[in-house]
Amino acid sequence: RFEELCWQRRFEELCAYKRAHGHCNVPQNYEENKSLGNWVSKMRRTRKERGRKQDPVWKKRFAQLEGLGFEWEVKISAE
Repeated sequence: RFEELCWQRRFEELCAYKRAHGHCNVPQNYEENKSLGNWVSKMRRTRKERGRKQDPVWKKRFAQLEGLGFEWEVKISAE
């Protein structure tokens, strides 16, 4: 399925980002890959919307993200 291939591709990009940066908190305006930053933001919104439903596809995806160390709530620090 096309949707699954797209999701898997972004997940692999997130894995690479984590290897390079040590975390999964991709900035939404990440210059090197703006699509990945937008996707990470979308995953957080999607979990809020679908998280309580028992959709097996999304449950699996959320579990994969959690296994990678994905943080669903990110605190923005003032520096």
